[in-house]
Amino acid sequence: MNREKIFIIAGEDSGDLHGAKLMASIRQINPKAEFFGIGGNRMQGEGLQPTEHIKNLNVIGIFEVLKHYSRIKKIFNSTINEIKKINPDRVILIDYPGFNLRLAKKLSDLNFDITYFILPQVWAWKESRAKILDQCCKKLISIIPFEQNWFSQKNIAVHYAGHPLSDLSNLTFDRKSFCQKHGIPDKNKIIILMPGSRSIEIKRHWKIFEKTVKTLQEHHQNLSFVLLEGDNVNISSTVDLVKINDNSPFPYDNLQYEAISVADAAIVCSGTATLETAMLKCPMIVCYKLALPTWILAQMLSKVKYLSLANLIAEDKIVDEYLQNKMTAKNLSSGINSLFKNKNRDIVIEKYKRLIEKLKTNENPYNSAARYIYD
Repeated sequence: MNREKIFIIAGEDSGDLHGAKLMASIRQINPKAEFFGIGGNRMQGEGLQPTEHIKNLNVIGIFEVLKHYSRIKKIFNSTINEIKKINPDRVILIDYPGFNLRLAKKLSDLNFDITYFILPQVWAWKESRAKILDQCCKKLISIIPFEQNWFSQKNIAVHYAGHPLSDLSNLTFDRKSFCQKHGIPDKNKIIILMPGSRSIEIKRHWKIFEKTVKTLQEHHQNLSFVLLEGDNVNISSTVDLVKINDNSPFPYDNLQYEAISVADAAIVCSGTATLETAMLKCPMIVCYKLALPTWILAQMLSKVKYLSLANLIAEDKIVDEYLQNKMTAKNLSSGINSLFKNKNRDIVIEKYKRLIEKLKTNENPYNSAARYIYD
């Protein structure tokens, strides 16, 4: 194939993960592809020539976006100018609908070839956005099983690539080796802490996580807590970390999946991490807290029962969610205590197995997406 310029945009940590792997699959089809755009450390590791880093866009919530509107608007305008200057052969938008849908409308008027990978959850709220996707994008690629049917009922063509995280269920790790490597006593229960992939989430959640740890330590001996951080955020520079184990909790980078896989339970800030944890078969509870105005608005607009991806894709409650006012140290510690009981743990694992079966695909989802882009 000829040299090709691709402008690709992800606005958050999960998009950076998926974007990097999609880039690798695209390069298998066209080794001469050059990538420009917005991404994080993973996408840059795959050769992205960045026009902006996602840490400057990583904001969630309508009112939070308004607070940072001038900065985001400046990035939006500069992104359009960069695209005009680079004049890419293709534009690939990944998730992040508040930014990317507006961009799709602008770029459609300029006749760019636009693919949207990982679609906005229009079935959950603001269904009218489906029309924008249909009118402005040449190709739509979904990773959620029921989306293809939902869009087809509206006469909108969508390619289902399969969910990229489904292969995680095949990973296995040795708990004893992990414990030895990190000085964790064999008899200890391991609890994973995932307070968020954005600085704003960590600031909002951390005090509750901290109190939860103290509550659990008051009622149990032999607990080890492992703190995991996203690739594009530094927790220790965001909040003050107290000593939780004999040492401070240790962030992991490349070992996140190993830690989750061998753990006894996890407290997970809602997002892609909930699905990763389910695929790795670690019992978890899910939590999340928004700014109050954003929460009230979300309650008014949302059409779905659940927040976590694990529950949404399963179309069933497979893990407990502690949201907003229910996200308290008392409730989170109670939820973890429940998962320590073998009966409750077994129920969760069985539901995970059904979810894993639902997400199984015959082809690597990134390869499927890349092939569809070039069809």
